[in-house]
Amino acid sequence: MNDMNINHFDLNLLVVFDAVARTRSVSRAAEELSLSQPAVSHALRRLREAMSDPLFVRGRSALTLTPRAKEVARPIANILTEARRVFARSQFDCASLARRFRIGASDYAMMALVPGVARALRDSAPDSDIEVAPVGTDTFDRLEAGDLDLVFWGAAPPRGPFVADELFRESFVGLIGARHPLAKAAGSGSIDLDQFLAYPHIVASFPGSSRSPVDKALADLGRARRIGLSTPSFAASVAALRDSDLVMSAPSRLVPALAVSDVVEFVLPLSVPRHPYWLVRHRAGEADTAARWFRELVRRATAP
Repeated sequence: MNDMNINHFDLNLLVVFDAVARTRSVSRAAEELSLSQPAVSHALRRLREAMSDPLFVRGRSALTLTPRAKEVARPIANILTEARRVFARSQFDCASLARRFRIGASDYAMMALVPGVARALRDSAPDSDIEVAPVGTDTFDRLEAGDLDLVFWGAAPPRGPFVADELFRESFVGLIGARHPLAKAAGSGSIDLDQFLAYPHIVASFPGSSRSPVDKALADLGRARRIGLSTPSFAASVAALRDSDLVMSAPSRLVPALAVSDVVEFVLPLSVPRHPYWLVRHRAGEADTAARWFRELVRRATAP
C-alpha cells in the first residue's frame, strides 16, 4: 500500500475488498455485508486512494480485477481468515457444550425433521437441549429478537436481516384410508386424476403457509380439488383419513414419521414440482460459534 502508515489504515476496508473481489459486484457485496451500496462504493474509493490503483473496472457482466487487485486478493483473503480464527473460540468442544437451542417448526417439521436433529444433538452434545416453538405470525419477530435460533420454513423465505439456506426439496405422495373405495386401486398404482378428484380432500393448513404445490399443479391443468376438511395438524389430518372417503396429499418425508398401518400410500396422478424447504436464521448470529456448529448439525441431520 505504497508508503502509507498502516497504523492509520482502516482494516474494515479489507473486508469490503474481499467481498467485492469474490462477488465481482458492488450490489452483491453490499447485500453480503449488510451495507448500503453507497457505503461499499465509498469504501472502494478509499481503497483506490490508499493503493493508488483503480482495483476494479466494469466488464460486460461483472467487475474485473486489475493486475494489482489480483496480486493482493489472495493475501487479503488470508489475512481475513487468520483474523477470524483469532476472534473465534480457539477450541470448540461440542461434547462439553451445555446450551438450549430454540427452533421454530411447523407440525411437519416437528414430526419429520426435529426427531433426527434431536438424536444428532444428543449424540454430539449430550448436555445441550432443543426447545421447539410452533411457527406463527410472530415467528420472524421472535427470530429477530433472539428468542429463536433457527426456523424451519416451507414457504417463500423472508428477506432483510434473515438468511435462508435450502435444506432439501420435498416431494408429495397421496394417502387414503385402508377402507377407502379407492384403496385397491391405490395399492395397485392405478388411480387416475378423475378418481383422485372425485372425492373430497383433507389439507393441513398453517399460519403463513403458501398455496399448496398440489393446488398449483392442478390449476396448471385447469382442475381443482374440493377441500372437505382443513386442520392445523398433519397428525390430525391422517387420523381423519381412517374410515372416511377423504383423500390427502402429504410430504413424502412425513409418511415414515406417521407410522400408521391403516393408511394406503399412492403415487399422485399428476406432476407436482419438488418443494424447497428452508432453514432460516438472523444475520446477528453469524459470529456465534455454537450457533454455526448447530446449523451444520441440522443440515446433516435433515439431509435427503
